[in-house]
Formats: sequence, structure tokens, C-alpha cells
Amino acid sequence: MSALGGTLFWPPMAVAADARTTVVDGSGPPARARLRDLPRGTLIILGAILLAGLAVRVWGAAHPVVAPGPDADAYTSLARSLYEDQAYGSSDWSPGLPLLISAIYYVTGGEHTLIARVVIAGLGAVMVLFTFQIGRRVAGVAAGLVAAALVATYPTYIENTAQYLSEPLAAFLLAGGLLAMLWAADQPRLLAWALPGAAFGALILTRPEYQAIVVLLAGFALWRVRRDADLRRGVAAACILLAVAGVVVAPWMVRNRIVLDKWVPVSTGGGKALFVATYLPGDGRQVPTKRELMRRFLAAKDPITTDELRAQSMTPLLDRVARKYPDMPRDEALGRIGKENLRKYLSEDPLGYADMSFRKFLNVWERGSSPYMRDWGWVAYHRALLLAGIAGCFLLALAARTRWEALLLAAPIAAISVLGTILLAVPRRQVPLMPVICVFAGALVVWVVARVQARRAG
Repeated sequence: MSALGGTLFWPPMAVAADARTTVVDGSGPPARARLRDLPRGTLIILGAILLAGLAVRVWGAAHPVVAPGPDADAYTSLARSLYEDQAYGSSDWSPGLPLLISAIYYVTGGEHTLIARVVIAGLGAVMVLFTFQIGRRVAGVAAGLVAAALVATYPTYIENTAQYLSEPLAAFLLAGGLLAMLWAADQPRLLAWALPGAAFGALILTRPEYQAIVVLLAGFALWRVRRDADLRRGVAAACILLAVAGVVVAPWMVRNRIVLDKWVPVSTGGGKALFVATYLPGDGRQVPTKRELMRRFLAAKDPITTDELRAQSMTPLLDRVARKYPDMPRDEALGRIGKENLRKYLSEDPLGYADMSFRKFLNVWERGSSPYMRDWGWVAYHRALLLAGIAGCFLLALAARTRWEALLLAAPIAAISVLGTILLAVPRRQVPLMPVICVFAGALVVWVVARVQARRAG
């Protein structure tokens, strides 16, 4: 910590007294200082973290996953179709990542998958910088450095960079959008809220479940500006954020209206997700539902092996389910059946449905996403990180001057947790949120170190 220029002294009350100018090392510049004005030692540490984060991601990009799975295969196919045929394939998939990859293909003049993965790795390194900046603004320089180091080395991001998945891009956009909100909150001009709006619009195109969450975040813009100015300006800030996000999404909505002949904000496929999420015999999850449908339609016998599961496509099974309403498009039929499931199981077995919903919530958070994180050691690390994040969030929320920031950062975590109990619950949903969790964990680590140092000094 000596490289930060002094002894740490960051108890929550110090933050509460002056969150914008207090830093955890006690001698560095205030939180609003520009990066180049930070002490040289801090910049060296930050540079080393960023280089490490970039290096491991580039390594992942250079070692692609051999059999990445259906999502990565779909994104690969969609990006190729956009580049070669100027056409988008299945509208079941969100367009954010394929649009980015196809743009890289256009710029580089060919289907250069390695270059595309390296670009995504670069965005991951920028996301590490965003994490530092969020932590610095909320809890001080040292907390920002700890958070950046945690997210730079988090194994899921390395594995995700080795294939085409939307989560690394979503993590970049969410961290950038939250940082933009913290920046806009300090600006006198209302137009500053257009920047987080643009980031969140791109995030919606990448992960459609953030549509409702962006409305929630706009409420935080209203809250902050109303607190610092008045209600009229608060409403204007929220409207600017939502309007700019809408402008980003609107061209894709128009495309969907022309191609699909109906208004679809981002992607179809919601019916499938709703059916699986509400199917109590399948535990509301993809793989158990596939097992149950294989028993139901294919007379499969237990135990159904992993190889049998991989060999069987989910599409024909869902087609069989959707035949209940032959006059409706498949996705609409599945969505209708999903709503029927919800009413049926809530009325017939409310305790069973509540138990399923709780286990879906646990499935989102109990371990990290990617095969790397299934090892018991990484499971323990991930859970420790979550516990530290919860404690750090609690500390920041206790302090009046950081309460808005803490609740703002916690809002998408809470929203995704709730969505996990309603819709499909997979560990991948947590990946865009890990930078925020690392910020909270960094705040706790610095607080603990400060308390230990204070006791020794006493």
C-alpha cells in the first residue's frame, strides 16, 4: 500500500463525510481527479493490472474453445451471415455481438475470427479500467485497484474470450454505462445523461433482459438529479437516458417490424424461455427440461447420459410442445403454454413452484460461469467473492454520501436475481455483473485492511 502514498484510513464514516473527495489512502488526489493526475505508483500498479487483464484475455482469444456450444455457434453463424449475405439469420438471438463481429470482419476485410476475439479481449481490458474508475469514484483509489485486479483475473472472462459469447460485451457495456451514470451525476448539463443512455441501448441489443433494468436505472437518474436540483430536472434526466437508449434500439425494432411483420424490441425466443422457466417437471432449467421432454416424447429411459443429451437437439422437442397450438407461430405458442404453466403450477403446487424458483436463484449465483469455475477451489473463491461483495455493498449503503452509488450499483444485481427466479436461471446471467461485485468486494477489503492498521497504530 505504500505505493499509494500513505496509510489507509477508510472507515465508512469517513466516506459518509465526503464521498467525492475522500480516498482510501489518505494522501492521493480526490476521486474526481483525472487518471493522469494520480500518483505515479498508483498508475504503475493500475498499468500492471490492465496489462495482466489484457494478456490473459488475449491468451484466451488465441486458444479458442473447440466445441463452444449452441450459443457460440449461433453467434458465429449470424456474424458470418451478416458479413457475407448482409442478412440476419434467426431472430431468436440478440444482435449486439453479431453486429460487432461482422463490423470487425468488414473493417479487416475477411472473416478473421482471431482478430475479432482479440478486439473483444481489448474491450475486456477497458472493462477492467471501467471497474477501477467505478471503485475509485465510490470507495477510493485503493478499492478501485483491488476491484480491477479481481475482475482482471476472474477466470470466466478468460474462457469467454475463447469463444463468441455475448457476456463479455455485456460486461463492458454495463460497466461503461454505470460509470457514465456516476460521471453524469456530477455534471451540470442534463445532456450528460445521454452517454449512459447510449451505453444501455447497446446493452439491450446485446442482452435483452436489460430492457426493464434500464428503466429502473433511469429511476436512479431521476432520484439523483431531483436530490441535487429539482423534480423537473430529474424527470428530464431520466427521459434523456431512456430516449437515447431507445434511439439506439429503434433501428433494430424497425428491422424486426419489416422482417417479422410485428413489433419485436430485440429478439424472439422469449416464448421458449418462458416455457422452460415455468416447466416444473423440468425444474425450470434447460437441461432437466430436455431430459423430461426426451422421456415424454422419445420414451427415453433413465439414466439419460450426457452424450445422449448432447446428441439430441432441443428444437424438435419444443416443436412437439408447440403443436398444442398449431395455428400459432412456435414462439407464441410456447409463450402461451409458459403462461399456462405458471397459472397451473402456482395453483396446484405453490410450494413446489416456490422451491423451484429458489433453486433457480441459487443456480444463478452458487458458482461461476464456464467450465473453469466448476472446480471446488474456484467455487469456493466465487462464493467468497460474493460474500465480500454483499458486505461491501452493505458498508457503502450505510454511508449517506455513498448510498445512492451503492444502491445504483446493486440495482442490476438485484434485478437479475429476481429475473433468475422468473425466467431461465443460468450462471451466465451473473457474468456482466461481476465487475460491480468486485467493486463491492474491493471496498470491503480496503475497509478490513484499514481497520487492522488502525488497531495496530492504536
